Amino acid sequence: MTSNVKDKLSSAETPSLLLEEKETEHTACPDDMILATVNKLFCGGGRKYRTETENSEKKMIPTGASSSSDPEPFLQKEFFGLKMEVFNFTPVVIRTWFYIQTKFNLFVSKLCISEETKNLFVFDAYKAKMSQIIRAPPDISLYKDEDLPPHLREIAILTGYRSPSCSYKECALSVFVATNETLNFWTHFIPTFYFLYQLFVFWDGLKVINEPYYWPFIVYMFTICIYPLISALAHTFYSTSEMARHVWFFLDYGGLSLYSFGVGLLYKAYAFPEELIDTVFGRHYLEVLVILSLSCNLSACFSRFLDNLVLIKIFRLGAFAMPWVWDQIPVVYRLSTSTNLDPVVAENYYLQFFFSFCIFFFYASHLPERLAPGKFDFFGNSHQLLHISGIMATHYQMNAVLMDMNTRRILMEEKYPFPVYWSVEVTGFVFFTIIFTILIFIVKARQYENKCNELKRED
Repeated sequence: MTSNVKDKLSSAETPSLLLEEKETEHTACPDDMILATVNKLFCGGGRKYRTETENSEKKMIPTGASSSSDPEPFLQKEFFGLKMEVFNFTPVVIRTWFYIQTKFNLFVSKLCISEETKNLFVFDAYKAKMSQIIRAPPDISLYKDEDLPPHLREIAILTGYRSPSCSYKECALSVFVATNETLNFWTHFIPTFYFLYQLFVFWDGLKVINEPYYWPFIVYMFTICIYPLISALAHTFYSTSEMARHVWFFLDYGGLSLYSFGVGLLYKAYAFPEELIDTVFGRHYLEVLVILSLSCNLSACFSRFLDNLVLIKIFRLGAFAMPWVWDQIPVVYRLSTSTNLDPVVAENYYLQFFFSFCIFFFYASHLPERLAPGKFDFFGNSHQLLHISGIMATHYQMNAVLMDMNTRRILMEEKYPFPVYWSVEVTGFVFFTIIFTILIFIVKARQYENKCNELKRED
């Protein structure tokens, strides 16, 4: 395996990628960098170059641009009555895999300070190292729903529960064994690194520090890295105690509230319809969004102290539905009225809406486990499908706005410049207000748990 990695790092693909990236960095404008980044990530990179050495001289020879053997990166399909170009994922997946693997290995070789640390990223060495740490599968006790108090049970999930008083080590090891939370962890933990990779690519490629135009996008990218990571950690460690359960899910709600603000900031900066910018709605869109995002966090945290399941659903679903609806109004308006909207952009927005509705459907219905209680305890239950739908919705949302950010730059930057303070001061205000709200609810949760313990002792 080690030799294979070295072969890939020393292959002709690596210098060609580096040369192409270096040339782009020095000659392309920021808008070209966006297109190059999108092309490289989703379309295989467009024109490719191979390096040939003749008489000790290297020549850059274009290949692939006119080759008839290369698969077409786009296919024509009809979507919602519109003819659109969609990605042919067969060549894209292959090219993306080699690109990511090469870049990752180069990143590790620069980052790691010792040969021993580098070897951790070679699978054989990593597996040997982990076999020393975990010599046998971790012994995690699992329980049925009837063994737990009602507030710790999930609808139609009958088995696979961890102890409500696990140690942190047991919680960490439980993600490597089959419990009803294992896939809830992985369906958000793995996408976190996908979004982090995207953030690093854009940060490095666009030189965002000197370009305030990109700051709302970077704020958004931070939020889509934060919310799945917090969710994954919450699903892992909430079983340590009743208090930990409150704290982790307060943080989870805070991450989603911050994400709802990041989405609105993104739309206002790059995707807002020109017809609505000078209206009352356009002038106060972000102010209302701040109120809704903070209210979302407040309502979701408060729902943890309710006993009625219906009220809990109303408070939580309503908490996240209101900022989502407000966020999407500009996009819905563009999709329904715009005559010059790029079909590929429209397709990504439609797919985002499709997966967003899947989120609400799975959360409210608890399907498919309601139809066959106990059959979806470990795999395929509604919460796992909700996680996957959320990640897919975020992915298509990011793609759509990335294209809007490039094609609408002249309009949005010159005619309707976005105030910098929204990306810095207001974002900081929202972030710290959410943290402060969570701290208040942690104190309230401590009082609530102490009161419950006193009542139990009296009984």
